[in-house]
Amino acid sequence: MAKKKSIKYQQAYYDNEADANKHMSYVNGAAGVLAIVIWILYLTRVFLIPDYFYVAVCVLFPCIAVLMFIPVFLVRTDLIKKPGYKYLILFSLLAVIIALNISVPKHSLLFWPFAILIANHYYNPTIGKVIYGLTLISMLACIYLGMLFGEFDENLFGGGVIIHTAEGDVIGTVETIDERIALLRQLSASGNNRVLKALLYYFFPRAMILTLFFMVSNLLNRRTYNLLDEEIKAHDEQQKSKTELGVAKEIQLNTLPNEIVNTKDVEIVGELRAAKEVGGDLYDYLDIDKHHVAVLIGDVSGKGVPAAMFMMKTITSFRDFAREGKTPSMILNDINSSIFKGNKASMFVTCFLAILDKRNGKVVFCNAGHNPPIVGSNKKYQYLNCKPGFLLGCFEKTFLEDEEITLAPGESITLYTDGITEARNSNGEFFGEENLLRAFNKYDYSCMIEIHHTIKDEIAAFVKDAPQSDDITFVSMRFQGHKYSYKEKEFEAKKENVPEMLEFIKNFGDAHEFPEDFKNKLVIVGDELFSNIINHGYGNKGGEIFVRILFDEDKKEFVLTVIDKAKAFNQLEVNNPEVGSNPKTQKVGGLGIMIVKKIMTEYAYDRINDKNILVLKKTF
Repeated sequence: MAKKKSIKYQQAYYDNEADANKHMSYVNGAAGVLAIVIWILYLTRVFLIPDYFYVAVCVLFPCIAVLMFIPVFLVRTDLIKKPGYKYLILFSLLAVIIALNISVPKHSLLFWPFAILIANHYYNPTIGKVIYGLTLISMLACIYLGMLFGEFDENLFGGGVIIHTAEGDVIGTVETIDERIALLRQLSASGNNRVLKALLYYFFPRAMILTLFFMVSNLLNRRTYNLLDEEIKAHDEQQKSKTELGVAKEIQLNTLPNEIVNTKDVEIVGELRAAKEVGGDLYDYLDIDKHHVAVLIGDVSGKGVPAAMFMMKTITSFRDFAREGKTPSMILNDINSSIFKGNKASMFVTCFLAILDKRNGKVVFCNAGHNPPIVGSNKKYQYLNCKPGFLLGCFEKTFLEDEEITLAPGESITLYTDGITEARNSNGEFFGEENLLRAFNKYDYSCMIEIHHTIKDEIAAFVKDAPQSDDITFVSMRFQGHKYSYKEKEFEAKKENVPEMLEFIKNFGDAHEFPEDFKNKLVIVGDELFSNIINHGYGNKGGEIFVRILFDEDKKEFVLTVIDKAKAFNQLEVNNPEVGSNPKTQKVGGLGIMIVKKIMTEYAYDRINDKNILVLKKTF
């Protein structure tokens, strides 16, 4: 862990350094412009430097300007991310300051703090100290080099060396380096040691000011460095929290069933749409015996990892206690006893458990403090009138009672959590029970995934851009009550397997004596759907395609369900081609999907548990 943490710190530091390099490159560019301006002032003799140094300066400053412009041209390259790039910037800037202070010392003294100031931009106290030390050494050297090569400074030399007329014109100066050295010796011999005075009166006062400036800058540097350090630690904690929530979410999703049940007796569709923050929603369904299937939904108090773990314990208890002969209240009482033990956090869970007898549609159910489910069929849905019951996990014993209803063929029961009814829009309004029931009764539904799809659309239209604050979970169970012929098979998503998939459908049609014309049309439908999944869903990368076929002898209704785990891909949304348009200009799949829609009577798509689910029906 220490190694990973070190890498994170180093990466954060280098990210900041690269950003600083980018800004400082433009600062160097500005310094390059200044170097050009100074060079022009030398050419026009605004600054009077000795002739023996004039040529050197006229060559030096254009070179310095080029040096300063190099970072500007490199700012869009990856070089600014290199650790050594900052030294190019700092040392080139220091070179400009040194050159200015040698040639025009009395005009350039204010530039010394700039190198220290810019060094602090890197949030590195060590670099700040190095630049401070180099600045002091450079300033001391430049004072004496300026006395020999730079613009003449009366304060440094003194003693009537420069002679002025009444109008201020210069009529006499020390012209050569030998004359300057001789003058310094002469002044020293007369008791006016300018070398010593330059150290005492020029260097030390400015060094003290630079030191004060460095101390303040260094404090700010360390403070900023500590802030960066704290920010990285906070980011690490946030990432750790996200990792924990991600683990909790994985626990949730991996614990829940993710297959859709659609047999001759019952259809079950369950779904959990997790919010950004992990909650404790749960659902489960399983066959208790040959004739009975149990459906459970629950909502654990709290959020995060504890809620996810409590949820997993609840589901595990359900699967352990759901035995043949036990009623829903007995199972929930057993669950309560299991989760009550060791529940030091005083967490609780609301549950609703229903057991369907697949032979006659009889449903025995028990409510443990959960939302009442919705029961019925097309445009006849209503809330189930049931007892509220007791929460699980709060008390050692509960007093739950079984209740009973009977579903007619085609009727369903939908269990849901309050993440649906309490979904809020940006105004803080709840989606509510009325809107939920209205969504159920809005259309005639041919399958449970159509109901789920409509509910999600209605919630999305209501909340709009408001963030999802809680898990949205619901599970629907429909009693088929018809004599279905039923077949299913999973195929590998490869082009060479398409003929086998089509043969699977055709053989089913042969066995049930489908009209020859319809069997041929089914081959067209299957070929279009399977090819689209392989080519555009999986992108020829491979996967699985699950095919389920149902035929209702009484209703003469054929149902084809195709499920895949490819990327989200709704074939039904492919635009139909315009009549008379050029087929060569049409988007791939447009014409084929139009034919599929004309052949089948009803069709629906939804994305559930990271799977594309396509249901198509044909009534003869």
